[in-house]
Amino acid sequence: MKPAPPKEPASRAHLCFMTAMICSFAAAAQAQEDPLPPPANQTVDFTRDIQPIFQNSCLRCHGPEKPKSHFRLDSRASALAGGNNNTNDIVPGNSSKSLLIHYTAYSVQDLEMPPVGKGDPLTPHQVGLLRAWIDQGANWSADRPQNSTAVAFAPTVGGFGVHGNKAKFRELEGVTDGFSGGLEKFALAQQLGPDEKLSLDGHFLAPAQDIGLKVGLDKTDLGFVHAGFDQWRKYYGSDGGFDPAVKPPQFSPNRDLYLDNGRAWVDFGLELPNLPRMVLGYEYQYRTGTESTLDWGNANGKNIYPATQAVDERTHILKFDVSKDFSGWHIEDSTRIEFYIEKNQDAEAGIVAGGAVPDLSINTRDNYHQAQGMNTLTFEKAVRDWALVSGGFYYSRLEGNDLFNQTTAIPSFGVSAVLGSQQITLRRDSEIFSAAGLFTPLDYLTFSLGTQNEWTHERGFGASVPDLELGLNTPASSSFDEFKATQQANFRFTKIPFTVVSGGAQLEEENVNEYQEEDPTAFMRDTVANNRRYDVHLGFSTSPWRALEFSAQFRRNESETDYDQRSDIFNGLHGPTNGYPAFILNRDIRSDVFETKLVWRPAFWVKATLTYQITSTDYSSKTDPAFDLGLMEQVSPGGPILDGTYDAQTYGFGVTMTPIRRLFFSGAFTYSLSRAVTAANGDPSIAPYKGDIYTLTAAATYALNPKTSLQANYNFSRAGYGENNAAAGVPLGMDYARHNLSLSLTRRFNPRVCGSLRYAFSQYSEPTSGNANDYVAQGVFVTLTCKVP
Repeated sequence: MKPAPPKEPASRAHLCFMTAMICSFAAAAQAQEDPLPPPANQTVDFTRDIQPIFQNSCLRCHGPEKPKSHFRLDSRASALAGGNNNTNDIVPGNSSKSLLIHYTAYSVQDLEMPPVGKGDPLTPHQVGLLRAWIDQGANWSADRPQNSTAVAFAPTVGGFGVHGNKAKFRELEGVTDGFSGGLEKFALAQQLGPDEKLSLDGHFLAPAQDIGLKVGLDKTDLGFVHAGFDQWRKYYGSDGGFDPAVKPPQFSPNRDLYLDNGRAWVDFGLELPNLPRMVLGYEYQYRTGTESTLDWGNANGKNIYPATQAVDERTHILKFDVSKDFSGWHIEDSTRIEFYIEKNQDAEAGIVAGGAVPDLSINTRDNYHQAQGMNTLTFEKAVRDWALVSGGFYYSRLEGNDLFNQTTAIPSFGVSAVLGSQQITLRRDSEIFSAAGLFTPLDYLTFSLGTQNEWTHERGFGASVPDLELGLNTPASSSFDEFKATQQANFRFTKIPFTVVSGGAQLEEENVNEYQEEDPTAFMRDTVANNRRYDVHLGFSTSPWRALEFSAQFRRNESETDYDQRSDIFNGLHGPTNGYPAFILNRDIRSDVFETKLVWRPAFWVKATLTYQITSTDYSSKTDPAFDLGLMEQVSPGGPILDGTYDAQTYGFGVTMTPIRRLFFSGAFTYSLSRAVTAANGDPSIAPYKGDIYTLTAAATYALNPKTSLQANYNFSRAGYGENNAAAGVPLGMDYARHNLSLSLTRRFNPRVCGSLRYAFSQYSEPTSGNANDYVAQGVFVTLTCKVP
């Protein structure tokens, strides 16, 4: 509802000064001739009559934060100051000369407030109230105090008791067992003045080290300072794999494994009127701790001994953003400079001589540094009421170096070996250009078009790089050049009664030239790959009756890659055919997906939804003939081959209902089954990987009385993918069942104090791990939420 100089609807606030002045005079002249609703014949109270109009129709665009044309209606002083070029938006004592009245009465073309399509027009009675309010002096009895403070905080205390595998509980639930507590939320908001405010909010929970803090100082038409700190902890199970044929079948070091993930940042923003918005900032990110890995060590012939990685990763980010709106254009430029440091150490142990105590250790240290500069330029404009165009350009430059060291020791065999590298360098340049358009040429037709091109150039070199298979250092180098082009189109058609038809297509072509060399006499590969992908989809949604809605969609995507192996040397041999994986000449992945949904509303208080999806994917390839270089005989004639298939179906049912006014219930059930089959070629150890998954979620809220409510949530999931693959010597897959139940009682003692009591139950069972990962947990938590004033 802001008096602004006339211009295109999408850019009223950005016409040049001269045009604005001319149009303002024209608008004033037109306003004098246009009939207006008469002033209301009553004494107007601002809080009762005017403030609701401003809140519902005006303050979204003309509040204290980024007001359109710098016209604000949140205080009397700001309102009487007017907008960018007008000082007579509100003239106390004379509503007929106040432009605000003419704009809200829709008497000035292209300056209707609220703008057409952005809100409901004011009624003649509302305009009359505004006129009477201005004629009576435009009093502002509801001005906020210059200094007002609001505080809220929510202390919480409780904890979980766990019977079973506590490490698995922490990994799956993301919380610790035992006592916990802290502040679930705290917040402070202080209005320092009509244009300045201070905000603070966050949380702190221990011993999980879940911490969050945000601080903001904002001043309208000047800028802001925003800063904060976040940290959260991710837990990992410490057990290794499971095999009933090994004694013991599973190794459990019972370690407390976790990573602390965090970041701290500060942003300085400058938001001066009629100047570009600028933000200068710094951010620090980190990941520290120890996590489990799947690079398990050998234990009596099976790779099931647990392995870990000590993580120390830190990133420093400098950022500078500039944005500007003018003449309908929105242009934004973002610059980032990142400095990344990684000092990780993998620890792998194993049992070589037999028994239950590790006698093999492999420690790998990786010291990697990189610096990367990035710049993104984007632009957008509504060139017509029915056409929006946008585009962007991205450039990135990365330079990194790495030092690698690995120590292997088997004391019982007197084995000790060290492999290390001299500096390994990496350089990568990337450029991306994109353009897109969104068009609505007809009321019932919307379509979009887009294109994106990407170029990447990468070079790597190491003067002395460890060869883990040969156990020695050799020189190595690599190069990677990629070009990718993507085109996309989508449409939405609503001409058919009660029906929406939509669809689209994406085409992509990728060309890659990859070169790898490790001591030219030992290993060399020069590969050119050309990939073509397409993804098309078509669907509809129809609702011929109010109680019924039906939709369906079909999607087909395919990816085909041709490989040209220009050179392939392994261990100094040019074999009769290319070695692995260079013998692959072509790969094709084709997938079809069909999904449908039925929504039924038999009554106003209930809605039921049925869904179904079926997916079918084929993997095929074409290869060279394969030879056994040791026996010098052909083991495969090559040619086309069906590598495998994947088929899946998913059924779903959901319901939401409010059978009585005080009860709300929602629930959803899904069942999926899938089967993946690879080419066995007579090998019984390659068994199909198949199974099913059940999931059930339910939530209910019941109001016991106006101040007390009860909430319940239940989640269940079960997977059956256990494979007794005895022919391969190892069991594969996983069977598990998981239950989570939460019950909460909430009581509002008064408008400023609210308390809640929550009970939580969790159960997990995993037969494929010999039930070593099973646990049962129960927890109780009490939270009190307070607000002042």
